[in-house]
Amino acid sequence: MATLDLISSGLASVRQGQNRMSGAASDIARAALPVDPAATTAQPAQPATGQAAASTPVETSRPVNLVDSLVELQQGRQEAEAGASVIDTADEVLGTLLDVTA
Repeated sequence: MATLDLISSGLASVRQGQNRMSGAASDIARAALPVDPAATTAQPAQPATGQAAASTPVETSRPVNLVDSLVELQQGRQEAEAGASVIDTADEVLGTLLDVTA
C-alpha cells in the first residue's frame, strides 16, 4: 500500500535527520573542549556507572568548524520536520481513504 510506503519514508527521513543532528551536536560540544595534542582518542564514560560507554574510541583531536556544525544541525532539524510532515500527510490520506470506503 502506497500510504505505508510514505509513512516508512517519513520515518526514515526523521531518523536520518536525528542522526545528522546528533552528529552535529556532538561536534559542537566537542568544540568547547580544550585541545590536548597528547590525547588523540578518548572513551566517554556513562554518567551513572563511570564505565566506558562505547567500545570504539572517540576522536577528539579533529578540528571542529562551528559554522559547518551549526548548518548541519539546522539541516537535520529541517530534514526531521519534513519527514514528520510526510507522516502527517500520509496519515491524513489514509484517514480520508478509510472515511470514503466506510
